[in-house]
Amino acid sequence: MSCVKDMWHKIWPSNENCGTNCDKLDMLIKDISEIADEVGLDNVDPVDITVVLESHSQPLSNEEFYDLA
Repeated sequence: MSCVKDMWHKIWPSNENCGTNCDKLDMLIKDISEIADEVGLDNVDPVDITVVLESHSQPLSNEEFYDLA
């Protein structure tokens, strides 16, 4: 989890309350993992969840935007 916290701080360095937000991120990742287990998605890795969450912070390319349209 400390690795996830460090990575989150690199994504949002201006966030001075990283400890608080990282704790919320930890809880979000835990909740997502529990939901995945409940619906039968075994072996969901917290690192994979973080990668997916991180991907949503990246702007869409023109090609991705056109694909969505």
